[in-house]
Amino acid sequence: MLVETLATRSVHFALLFGPPRSVTRAEASKLYDRICDALRLDDFAFKYTTQTHDQSPQSKGFSIQLERKEGRGAFGVTIDNENVQRPIRLLLLYTWPPTLEHVRDQFDLVAENVFDVLEGDWQKVHAEVRLRAQCGVRDGGALGFLRQEMVKLPSDWIDSLGKALRFMSLRFDTASAPPVESSLDAPGRQLSVEPLREDPNSLYFELVCTWKQIPDVGVSPGTVDIDSLRPIDAKPSEYVSSAHEFLDDRLRRLSSLGRADS
Repeated sequence: MLVETLATRSVHFALLFGPPRSVTRAEASKLYDRICDALRLDDFAFKYTTQTHDQSPQSKGFSIQLERKEGRGAFGVTIDNENVQRPIRLLLLYTWPPTLEHVRDQFDLVAENVFDVLEGDWQKVHAEVRLRAQCGVRDGGALGFLRQEMVKLPSDWIDSLGKALRFMSLRFDTASAPPVESSLDAPGRQLSVEPLREDPNSLYFELVCTWKQIPDVGVSPGTVDIDSLRPIDAKPSEYVSSAHEFLDDRLRRLSSLGRADS
C-alpha cells in the first residue's frame, strides 16, 4: 500500500514550433535579459552557440541555454534548432522544484517572454511533459508491491527466472488520439513504474505525456483533415497540470490495491 504523496523529482516541458529560422546573438541576449527580468533573477549561466552544416551551409543551427542551481536542484531553459529543416524547440527543465505551483509559474513566464521576443507568426506543433516522481511504500517494499499487487504473476513463474529477484520495471504505452472537448484531451502517454534504486521502500514513476498536432490514431494516413488536427494552444502550466493530475490519479488507484485485499 502506498503511504506517501508524490515527491516530484523533475518536471520537463518541451514545445516544438515553426517555421524554423536562425536566432541571432542579439536576439539571444535580449531573451536572456527578458527572462531574467521576468523571473527577477540575474544569476543564470548563459550560453549561445551556432553551427553551420557542411552539406547545407544555409541551414545554420543555434542553441541558447540558461541554467541556474537551486539547492540540490536546478532550473534550465534551452531554445535550439538543429537546422532549418526542423522545428525550433523550447525546453524547460526543473529538477527538485520547491512546489509544482512554482514550476507552473516559472514555465509560463519564460514561454510568454520567449514568444514576445521572437517576433513572428509561430505555429506550435508538439508539446510534451515528462514527470519524474517517487512515493514511499510499506508492507514488503516497492519490489514486493509490484510483484504481489500490480502484476500478480504466479510465484513459480517468477522464481523460474532465478533467485532472488532484485528488480523489475513495468512500462505502459498508449497512443495519442484526437481531442474530444479540450485540446488537452487524449495525449499519448508512457508510464514507467519501478523500485527506486536508491531506496527499496519507494516506487519511482516516470510519465511522458505527448500532445501531437497530428494524433497517432483517428487520422487517415496520407491525409490532413483540419478538423482532426489538435491545436497546441495551452500554456505550459496547463500541460504540466494535466500530466500531474493523471499521475496523481494513478497513485490513488494504486493505493486502493492493498486496501481492496485487506
